[in-house]
Amino acid sequence: MRKLYIFIGLIVSCSSNFCYAESKIDLKGFHGKLRAQLNELGYLSELNGKYLIRVTEVTIDSQGYMKDHHHSGPGIRCVISGELTYVINNQKSLYKTGDCFTERGDITHTSANPKSKPVKLLNFELLPNSVKDHENSLLPVR
Repeated sequence: MRKLYIFIGLIVSCSSNFCYAESKIDLKGFHGKLRAQLNELGYLSELNGKYLIRVTEVTIDSQGYMKDHHHSGPGIRCVISGELTYVINNQKSLYKTGDCFTERGDITHTSANPKSKPVKLLNFELLPNSVKDHENSLLPVR
């Protein structure tokens, strides 16, 4: 019975646009949904075909976490509900509804939701064009 429960949990976490369960990062309770993606960057034509801009809505379940990781590119994170605990360079921050912060992508960090309600945030990212539409931007620490 327990094996069936774990299997069903993986299906649920993969049913959104991004399957976080497939990443090689220790995580629990993360769900991502693609909200918008821009592949042609207007007057920045030298970047067309090399980079894209993506907005992802991320939900972090109660007691959810993501251990040490990187991202494929830099981004801006905006908390739209709940509270997110974030650690980077051994500095712990608490971001609340309405707060935004930045990530370079290449610095190891963790995030967690120690509260009883889910956290929702919008991730705005500049990513290399090699990141496919169904892939998240997560990278294991090198």
